[in-house]
Amino acid sequence: MPRFSKPKQERKCRTSTILLTTLAAAALAMMYLSAKVSSIINLNNETIERSKPLAKSQHNLRKEKAILPVLIKAYVYHLNDECQGGQNMTMVQALPAKPGTINFDQGMPKSIRMVGEGELRLFDDNGNYIASIVELEGTCVPIYDWPKFTRGQLTHGAPPRRIDPAVQKKFFTGTDLSKPQTRIVFSCESSIYFGYQTVTSAFAFLQSNQTNASWLRLLSAQMPDDLSERLPTFTGPRTLYSKRYSPINKPDIIDKWMNSKQDAPNPEDTIVVIDPDNWLLKDVNEWASKVSRKHAIGQAAYYNGNPNVQKLWQLVCKKGCNNTVAHVGVPYVLKAADLKEVAPLWRKYTMLLNEMRQDEKTKAQFEKDGEFGSLYISWTSEMYGYNFACAHLGIETDTVHDLQIRDVDGRVSQEQNEKKAMIHMGRAWFPKKEAALAEKWRHTEGKDFNNFGIQVWCKCNRTGHEIMPWPVPDGLDFQSYHTLRLLHEAKEWYGPIPENTTYGPQNQDSMK
Repeated sequence: MPRFSKPKQERKCRTSTILLTTLAAAALAMMYLSAKVSSIINLNNETIERSKPLAKSQHNLRKEKAILPVLIKAYVYHLNDECQGGQNMTMVQALPAKPGTINFDQGMPKSIRMVGEGELRLFDDNGNYIASIVELEGTCVPIYDWPKFTRGQLTHGAPPRRIDPAVQKKFFTGTDLSKPQTRIVFSCESSIYFGYQTVTSAFAFLQSNQTNASWLRLLSAQMPDDLSERLPTFTGPRTLYSKRYSPINKPDIIDKWMNSKQDAPNPEDTIVVIDPDNWLLKDVNEWASKVSRKHAIGQAAYYNGNPNVQKLWQLVCKKGCNNTVAHVGVPYVLKAADLKEVAPLWRKYTMLLNEMRQDEKTKAQFEKDGEFGSLYISWTSEMYGYNFACAHLGIETDTVHDLQIRDVDGRVSQEQNEKKAMIHMGRAWFPKKEAALAEKWRHTEGKDFNNFGIQVWCKCNRTGHEIMPWPVPDGLDFQSYHTLRLLHEAKEWYGPIPENTTYGPQNQDSMK
């Protein structure tokens, strides 16, 4: 008998043992899956469900994690838009080493429900990534006629999208990243349009002398992009609804960041939510130090003082209907623990408002001559969604006027300008007396703002990332000067934004 061979009886026993072990593991897996319970946030009849295992001893949890393959599922409802009914429903499942696939040969489904830690990635006819559906989005995700997708891939677990700690340290002004701090964050997509805004925002942060603060980009995309290699970035999968209304990415990616196992902020952190075109000029600690649990700060919005905001809240509120709604926009300053509660409701109210303005039964209310026409809600549903989420939760918000100054705000004294923490850029003008110099860059867009001077730059222009007037003459207004200065200095610091088609062509809002 060869030296390393086993007797037949011993091989038989070993085979039986392996079979019994496999059966036991399968039984444990079924027990584990049936023991899952739901953590539910009520929004009247609507719910946001997140699954979590029943409490068990740490020893048993470690043991199960070591031996159990965790199954994830996607339920695709072909005829029902509320994820109900077993007929005309397809169930797709996946294990860590075995993704699930589905072809939508029957046409677009009506709704989808995800169960477990993973994502259902959706693709079009050409194999282009459209968006993903994850459990975090709620018990049922409605599917609309557009955007179209024809194939889905169910993948287990979250892809490696961690914020690079080494990169984050370069954009942190404190001493210990694990301790409470002020986190300045914004959401965006991967494109040339957002690329130069991101780089300029990062440069402005480094120049603004922040106190114990960090800077972070929240990216909605299939995977991290090239800017992620040099700038701290949290990447989360794009929500499908962003194809109907792209600003939904803001509450959606914030919710995903807040619930990230590896990158979620400390609940005691103070979060300053800005936009990519908010560029810092000074320390925000003056405002960050004033917030506490259930007490936030926000910049007065364009609808500040409009009584129709409260009327709209009365129409759509699900809880806290007697609470007074704040009239604020970015920057939002609040505790991380509050923002974690705000984010899913922010997304929910935003979607509700956006659908109401398009629904045949309600859209007349939101048109120019309608009851809520003065709110101009078509592009700013997410602004109202934030305020409504805070009212729902009973978060009080102080309205301030000096966190930012917009490019189109009225001009004020230099003393008042210097109180502003940041600009909210969009356009830049040369003085009219510099007409000869301005002619090289003159824009035909923006005639409504000719009172500010001769428009020479606009983020709305396709060449905004590469044609930047410099040097500039004396006499520029505060907003124009800092817009053009930061654009120029940031480009000198970072270099040209790479035009990498892997991450989406210029001015496109999706990552292919």
